[in-house]
Amino acid sequence: MMAHEWLTPTVRWALWGVVMTAVMAWVGRSRLRPQPETGAKTLAHPTSTLVLGLIGVVFFGGITVISNTIGKNRTTTIWTTLTFVVFAVASSTMVLEYFFARHRVSELGMEHRGMFGRRRSFLWSDIEEVHYNSLMKWFAIRLRSGSTVRVSAMVTGLPELARLMLEHLPRRVIDDETFETLCETEQGKLPEVWG
Repeated sequence: MMAHEWLTPTVRWALWGVVMTAVMAWVGRSRLRPQPETGAKTLAHPTSTLVLGLIGVVFFGGITVISNTIGKNRTTTIWTTLTFVVFAVASSTMVLEYFFARHRVSELGMEHRGMFGRRRSFLWSDIEEVHYNSLMKWFAIRLRSGSTVRVSAMVTGLPELARLMLEHLPRRVIDDETFETLCETEQGKLPEVWG
């Protein structure tokens, strides 16, 4: 019996790894398909973002409710409840991003609409610095006005954004790592969404 105690946790972790790899591969592939109604010039979240966000909201919201009602026991604390609520709220941001975050690029510049619907337009010449944050998975675009626009690596249309940035921005406003990421993105090798 003792010889097989390691088998159950190993199988669980292996199954979790396979499922997560498949899900993230699906998410990564879904970014390559431009949305039919928007085309390559519009950066928007694919349906996979909405699906994952809704699953997270339902799952973590459900655990929050269950752990404080029918599943309440001595392990239920304010901290476990807050942890589940934080994950549910984080998942809801994916839903908001799917519905509201839309960006349109052109030869002149970009029209940006954030997660809460705030709109902002700027020319390529208004950009002071571009940096890709590999931890947060977004491009941070700092404008001369001092504000920063963030574009998620999860959106469709990234190759067109990369092409326009490389074509219209002076090299000095793009750090070396971001420049490399933009070059790869322009060629269709999008930034990793997991890891």
